[in-house]
Amino acid sequence: MKQMERKEYATRQRDAVLACFEQHPKKGLTAQEVYQLLKQQGVAIGRTTVYRAIAHLCESGSLVQLSDLHTVTETSKRYQHKGKDTGHISVRCAHCGLIAPLQCEAVNAFEQHVQEDHGFSLLEEECMLPGLCADCLKHTD
Repeated sequence: MKQMERKEYATRQRDAVLACFEQHPKKGLTAQEVYQLLKQQGVAIGRTTVYRAIAHLCESGSLVQLSDLHTVTETSKRYQHKGKDTGHISVRCAHCGLIAPLQCEAVNAFEQHVQEDHGFSLLEEECMLPGLCADCLKHTD
């Protein structure tokens, strides 16, 4: 018997989760943070639904799971909206969590060098350089 393909349906809750990430494009959010933000906005949604929506959005390519050497639990994993201005290499502020893609000729040349000379294509979710953003640097003096 031929198995029927499941049709994908957009749901109000999934749309709300995606909108939450779109509202914070330079911030990696945990599922718990998304849940709390949505609750503050008055969105009726359960934690499990948030986790399921994030998993679906990662599978569809709308979100990317960020790698972090300090991430050890499911609840501390961070995700970010994969907007049109993302790049393969990003910086992440270790203090405030700001995430910004590095988009300049030097980075593009490096990515091209890695591809052409070494046969590797960089994975966006793995290329996160930790550091401190300009605002956080000002407050550490």
